[in-house]
Amino acid sequence: MHRNRFFVIALFLSLLFLLHSRLSAAGFSILEQSTVGLGRALAGMTAEIDDPGALYFNPAAGAWHEQRSLMLGGHALLGEVEFHDRGSNRSGRQDKNITSLALVPNLYYVHPLSDGITLNVGLSATSGTSTKYRGNWPGRYFAHDTEIKVIELNSSLSWRLNDEWALGAAFIVQYADALMSQAIPFDTVNFNRSLDGQLKLQGDSYAFGYSLGIIYRPLPGTRVGLGYRSKLSHDLSAKARLRVPKLIAPFFGGKTRLTEDASIDLDLPPSINLGIQQELTEKLTLMFDVAWTKWSDMRELKVEFDRPLIPGVTSSSEVMKWQDNWRFALGGEYKLNEKWVLRSGLAFDRTPVRSKELRIAKLPDDHRLWLSFGAGYKIRENLQLDAAFTHLFFHKAQIRQEDALGSRLHGNYTGYMNIYSMAINYKF
Repeated sequence: MHRNRFFVIALFLSLLFLLHSRLSAAGFSILEQSTVGLGRALAGMTAEIDDPGALYFNPAAGAWHEQRSLMLGGHALLGEVEFHDRGSNRSGRQDKNITSLALVPNLYYVHPLSDGITLNVGLSATSGTSTKYRGNWPGRYFAHDTEIKVIELNSSLSWRLNDEWALGAAFIVQYADALMSQAIPFDTVNFNRSLDGQLKLQGDSYAFGYSLGIIYRPLPGTRVGLGYRSKLSHDLSAKARLRVPKLIAPFFGGKTRLTEDASIDLDLPPSINLGIQQELTEKLTLMFDVAWTKWSDMRELKVEFDRPLIPGVTSSSEVMKWQDNWRFALGGEYKLNEKWVLRSGLAFDRTPVRSKELRIAKLPDDHRLWLSFGAGYKIRENLQLDAAFTHLFFHKAQIRQEDALGSRLHGNYTGYMNIYSMAINYKF
């Protein structure tokens, strides 16, 4: 009875946390799925067999669990990213942080069905981004507010074939919600800000996908894991709202607010992860991970309107032409004693943005270097508390975005992000 009550309370808190979270990350994918993994910059997560959070990276991860296991985690992302103007041709200023506090919750549960076979479930935010600029900044015709949230329900089956091999497969259901806004110039000669309108788009959708995984233990103390996540294509049904200045309203039948249906294509790409864990001594384990993500599927950010809000404009598109990217992570774990485990790791995450000319203000991504530290404390035999801290160093991101009306956004982004993470692992 006590155990059932613990599970119900944990599930309720996780759902509540999820509903009240707002994502704010410099990148698109949210890899903060495991506090244990974050303590070592996610190194070795594809070959992890103890932490339920590894199910996101490899659905075979549950195969060695002999007890029901629950991981309830939360991650706070807090950083500062600023834009510095370097030759934009529209007036305005941007002197504040374009990010804000973000909360990313996770819940992963492993339920053994028989010896070597487990049914697993995960609930988490897995993709997202958020940027907020001043209303009068130099790039207002490219972006004001952009917020994309993706929540994922992941159900999987893990099967241990023998002491060496395990397989896993998962069915993924995603819900995506997106909001984008920007200024619209009705004065295309002098670009008078008092004659600017605003276009706001907001929509949501569901998408379905799958993931597959293998874990191989060729020798005692050695584990190799391979995980694959499929592409998930979202077709967001959106409402487009156009705010028109009063001086321009007579040209729109006297209306200052117009609404129309629209659609937004959002493709979340497939990825492949390879992870290795190698025990060097009884206390020290070295981990490595390499991940490839097919971001080249992200060719453009396109919006199509059912009917034009502005005469002659049936769609809008921002060319991105992203490239496939690689992420490398190296980390370690040291068992200090029966109670404490210490972790650390380093990772390099390469941006999918090809050049400053193809970087867009809505998603100003760039290279990231991860430096992580973490620890785990076993409160009792079936209950462990984990904590981690990760600092993300962002490479200076230059931008040279231009549009058909001659607006030019030239400058660069600088900043950093800190991730504070805690999780409870409970075995029933």
